[in-house]
Amino acid sequence: MASSHLAFEPLHPTFGAECTGVDFSRAVPAETVEEVRAGLAKYGVLVFRHAQLDDARHVAFAGQFGELDDSTPYIKAGRKHRLAPYTELFDVSNLDDDGNVVKTDSLRFQLGLGNGLFHVDSAFNPRRAGYSILRAHELPPKDTGGATAFADTRTAYDDLDEATKNEIKDYVVNHSLWHSRRLAAPDCEFLKGMKPEDHFMARHALVQRHEPSGRMNLYIAHHAHHIDGQPVEQSQDIIEKLLSHATQDKYTFAVDWENNGDIIIWDNTCVMHKACRGSFEGKYVRDMRRATVHDGSSTAWGLNERTSFRAGMP
Repeated sequence: MASSHLAFEPLHPTFGAECTGVDFSRAVPAETVEEVRAGLAKYGVLVFRHAQLDDARHVAFAGQFGELDDSTPYIKAGRKHRLAPYTELFDVSNLDDDGNVVKTDSLRFQLGLGNGLFHVDSAFNPRRAGYSILRAHELPPKDTGGATAFADTRTAYDDLDEATKNEIKDYVVNHSLWHSRRLAAPDCEFLKGMKPEDHFMARHALVQRHEPSGRMNLYIAHHAHHIDGQPVEQSQDIIEKLLSHATQDKYTFAVDWENNGDIIIWDNTCVMHKACRGSFEGKYVRDMRRATVHDGSSTAWGLNERTSFRAGMP
């Protein structure tokens, strides 16, 4: 779709772009939202510098892309919501409930390490995420890390050999939040006793057509625990090979957050992402806030029951 006033500067040979031309100082017109949506269908990841949204306008803008997920289930489970009253925003900062930087020896820090593995948001829930709209509210000092990296799972699928495509075409993968957390923090005593098999797993087809672009996509993440009909060990061998393939340098790039107020939007149904670690951890505030748009495609619910259940904590 040709844009009348938006410009897209590619960030990688196959996906990702920096987008300019959106006026975030006022309500974004519907036609502009559609141009952004078309840009996401093509690039998968869009970066907007100096957007300067506050919490209310962040929620309002995200809501223009579809039905929003919310943190109410986690609040009901006992977690304090630091970003009240905006339950549509997820706190993905390195701060505790009282606004203090989380210590690196804390359980909360260990549980968050899974975000440092390539994944897609909410693959472990009955209804998966579509767009994620992540905003930098307060960044740590420059050169202390904290970039966000992305992986192009459409091109990664395209480049698979035909024998592999034929082998995996009907696979259904079971996704577990606890599995990725255990992978990221194998020495965490709390997680050692946590068996993913004892908790809910969401089932989604491994190979899917990305409806906005019409391209085939490898829907995979480090949440992937096992494949229907296969033992866990055999499943993990296949999953690890596919993850290694999809996260090669030629399919990935990282975005450095430059300014408070920058936002990145990505489509979880055609890219993976991860938080990059750095020397800011345990020392400096990295206050990131995310709105998540439920997937509205025909495969949004995968092979799962349509319930309001959410797995674990955000």
